[in-house]
Amino acid sequence: MSRLLYIEASPREEKSYSSRAAEAFLAGYRQHYPQDEIDHLHLFRDELPDFGQEGANQKMVHIAMLIADGSSLEATGQWSGVVREIERLKSADKVLLSAPMWNYSIPYRLKHYIDLICQPGLTFYVNRKGEYVGMVTGKPLQLILSSGSEYALRFPQEGDGTKTDFQRSYLEHIARFIGFEDIRCLKLQPTEAAGEDLARVMLEEKLAEAKQAGGVF
Repeated sequence: MSRLLYIEASPREEKSYSSRAAEAFLAGYRQHYPQDEIDHLHLFRDELPDFGQEGANQKMVHIAMLIADGSSLEATGQWSGVVREIERLKSADKVLLSAPMWNYSIPYRLKHYIDLICQPGLTFYVNRKGEYVGMVTGKPLQLILSSGSEYALRFPQEGDGTKTDFQRSYLEHIARFIGFEDIRCLKLQPTEAAGEDLARVMLEEKLAEAKQAGGVF
């Protein structure tokens, strides 16, 4: 039996394109892997650990300990919440992340989550060559993303102007940074700019594609 961690980053529930596609993905997944456990982390319903002044100061103490002798800071206070979320992520065999585009990037609650889990000595380390090495390895990541307009599926370029996709490129970059190698992406676009009728056709096609992807994840 495997464990799939589903991270949902939209507050719009059944009105969300990314969430609806993720549900179709999970329907296909459950059909093919009925014995697996699905751990659902809803970033707008579930309380994320605080990471303010205390947590930031604890992080710097943790880094100093890593440099000094390779030890880790005890999981207390706000740091305990950080460690808990990292252990939840690392204990999963597979990860599904659904998110809409907000202001060319990602919702603030997803950024909060990323700032919790990207921690030295826990999800990445620096080797003797000064290279970053990810520690969240051996598991696939499925991204299901949506955007109101259509964006080129590539890294942002200088000539893109104001209409630039920092959503997919940032999430894929962060995923590679902490160790993911098998990164799959399903993009729903455009959800608004093409009009209601075309958006409906696009959604139906993507729901079918998502269900099929879930069956082979």
